[in-house]
Amino acid sequence: MGRILGGEMGGICASVLLFWVGICLPAPFCNYWLDAYRRKNVALWALVGIVCATMAFLFDGPQWVRGVARMMQGASYCVFQIALGSTLLLDLSDTKKRTEAAHVYYWFTRLALVFGPLSGIVLPVHYGVRLFAGVSVALLLCAGVLIVTMCVPFRAPLEPSWCTFDRFWLPRGFRLFIPLAGVAFSAGLMLGQYRDAGFYLFLAVGFWLALWGHHFFFRGKLQTELAVGFVVLSASALLWGLGGDMEGMEWSIALCLGSGLGFVTSRYLLSYIRICEHCERGTAQTSYLLGWDAGLWAGYSVSFGLRTEVGETIYTYIMGAIFVGMGMFHLFWTRLWYMRNKRK
Repeated sequence: MGRILGGEMGGICASVLLFWVGICLPAPFCNYWLDAYRRKNVALWALVGIVCATMAFLFDGPQWVRGVARMMQGASYCVFQIALGSTLLLDLSDTKKRTEAAHVYYWFTRLALVFGPLSGIVLPVHYGVRLFAGVSVALLLCAGVLIVTMCVPFRAPLEPSWCTFDRFWLPRGFRLFIPLAGVAFSAGLMLGQYRDAGFYLFLAVGFWLALWGHHFFFRGKLQTELAVGFVVLSASALLWGLGGDMEGMEWSIALCLGSGLGFVTSRYLLSYIRICEHCERGTAQTSYLLGWDAGLWAGYSVSFGLRTEVGETIYTYIMGAIFVGMGMFHLFWTRLWYMRNKRK
């Protein structure tokens, strides 16, 4: 999408900026829409907005039209994620199973980090950009069909405040937001340097290793899993410094990056859930996704110009310093605050 709006670096940065402006625009009104109208319909209309914005890239037109479409894409994505991941997911889950449901849902968002770029690497090269956008629209329509088939219990409309940041931002989770966004930013710096399918396949294997390790070794050991995750992420930066362009080395980097992100980000989701009140669970989950997406997109867009400007050695130091710094931040500040404020 970035190349549509201009040159390589400028176009990508403009694309990310417009997308995030779009995300912030509907944020104060999402809570009102979801309480005043049928939540299933809100999700469907948001999906329609994403489809229309994506279809705009299938046609030639002035750049300002594509810029508006990119903002519309971000706004619709924001409403859709809040409606589906932070509202309908809770409505359709048993009270005792909501944490497990959130865990599964956000693991699928991490896998999207693999299969989205992987499709973007393979499909345009062999079949062209237009077919790639067409496949995106087809997948969105499939998602719409699945939402239509949901059986959502009836809920009487409420009359909430029309402008509030409920369901979007949890101020109490700011100490979790900083290290989460920092880790995602550094991961984005690394992901922006790889554009081959093999790297993303091994990234998926790393995610699987993290999921396997969580199930068999770290169940109930939140702080231990976070510590291991930060160590593995720092190891990925070290391997990059030793030879990120060497044949075979990128596979080790992808494994470390995927497993480290899996360990750290899944545990930050659980931390968000444990510090919120019962009625704030949806807001906590959206705040978590906001930190993950904001850091990742920012790092990915900055990576296209930063390595050229500062050189590979300093670029490696920056990635490693962020991983280590966020680990120290968590150890000496976030962890102590979390232990005092988590729900029993």
